[in-house]
Amino acid sequence: MKVLLFSLLAVAVLAKKADKEEIKDLSHGYPSAIEWVEFDKAIGIAKDLNKPIFFLIHKTWCGACKNLKRELKSSPKTDELIILSRKFVMVNVEDDEEPEDQKYAPDGGYIPRILFLDTDGNPLKTNNEQKYKNNKYFYPLPAQIIDGMERALLEFGSDEEEKKKDDKKKDKKKEDKKDKKDKKDKKDKKDKKDKKDDKKSKKNKKEEL
Repeated sequence: MKVLLFSLLAVAVLAKKADKEEIKDLSHGYPSAIEWVEFDKAIGIAKDLNKPIFFLIHKTWCGACKNLKRELKSSPKTDELIILSRKFVMVNVEDDEEPEDQKYAPDGGYIPRILFLDTDGNPLKTNNEQKYKNNKYFYPLPAQIIDGMERALLEFGSDEEEKKKDDKKKDKKKEDKKDKKDKKDKKDKKDKKDKKDDKKSKKNKKEEL
């Protein structure tokens, strides 16, 4: 009987734990209307959907991070930001979730900071340098974040166009190389045939004599 009760209790605990994991809140206090995803899944999703990544790094103890949360709760611009967020893979990491890779702290480890990443997880050039020269990835107001998002979309689109152009150039080079090879093969084949015909003609003439 005791074994049965213990088993039932263990099952209940595991089920509760699974439920907690299933409903894990990825918003960390930022707008829950945004479809946040885990950082380790973001690159795969970005590649599948061909979208840039919005990457917010913050800490629970950070005053500026709390101010940003308050701004997003009260600003009339937040609805516009939420709509715009659908064009990104949205990620925010808190405390120990922050990756150690230095490419995500290009001008220091201040917080909060927002970077826009390409589908390989590499930072785009878009930043807030015009407002904060020494902290280029600091966006304390929703209007500034929206401006950054719009510029990141343009940059991401331009990069995609450049990639397409590069791919086209590579394809053209391959085609040109193939055409040259085909022409050479044709010429070699014709030369070979001409030589053979010439040899045959000479042989026939010799026999006639």
